[in-house]
Amino acid sequence: MADLALCDSLISEYIKYKFQDDFDTDKVRRLLKFIQTFDIRENHTILQDPAMPMQLNNDPLINIIPQCSDEELVHNSLLKLMLIDIANTHTFVTLNIMNNYEKLKLRFGGMYPNHLDKNKAQQHIKALLSDAEWVKVSDSYIDNNTSQWNENKNLLNDIVPHKTLDLTIESGSIINRRNPLSQSKKEELKSLCNNWTIQGRQYNDNSFHDRYIETNELKILLSSGLYHLSSDKDFTYVVEIK
Repeated sequence: MADLALCDSLISEYIKYKFQDDFDTDKVRRLLKFIQTFDIRENHTILQDPAMPMQLNNDPLINIIPQCSDEELVHNSLLKLMLIDIANTHTFVTLNIMNNYEKLKLRFGGMYPNHLDKNKAQQHIKALLSDAEWVKVSDSYIDNNTSQWNENKNLLNDIVPHKTLDLTIESGSIINRRNPLSQSKKEELKSLCNNWTIQGRQYNDNSFHDRYIETNELKILLSSGLYHLSSDKDFTYVVEIK
């Protein structure tokens, strides 16, 4: 089973990229950000060249299949979607790689069932933050109690680079009237790294529920609070390049 489907024009563009010189550089660059294994129907025009099937059989991303409809092509894919390059109306789910405002995206991430696996997640997030010009942590429960705050403070000390940057903490609750980060807790963070500029903002739980770590380049979605990056509970994170 292929991971996803490609529209015919993107298949042609990928083949040009692999075997010819006249491909659209911008389109191929965008395609390679999303591409996974995909099927090519045996009636595709690209296969009219007798030598092409043998060449394609050596490509680990491609599988040649019998003729079928677009709907069947998508239905038979694991992700149940088709990458497209021109906006159109379809009965199935599409992802337009040429649309900078596309909400559906393929992202990197990890799932960790218990604390034994989380060192890798911590090291990855630490590496992701290493180039940041600023870091914003949005987590309404980051200072929910003393024990949780101390654990989160130690975690921030480890993953946020000790260099000159703005560190913003969005915490508290509008709904439950919990205040954002107190001045004393800002000073605790400042004591970890004097080069940090600490800001505290109100977490707007009227509009948001998810927890994030955000930089000038990346947005990292946390399945649960920052605390669970070091607790015994399962934890999932997803990285989006802005």
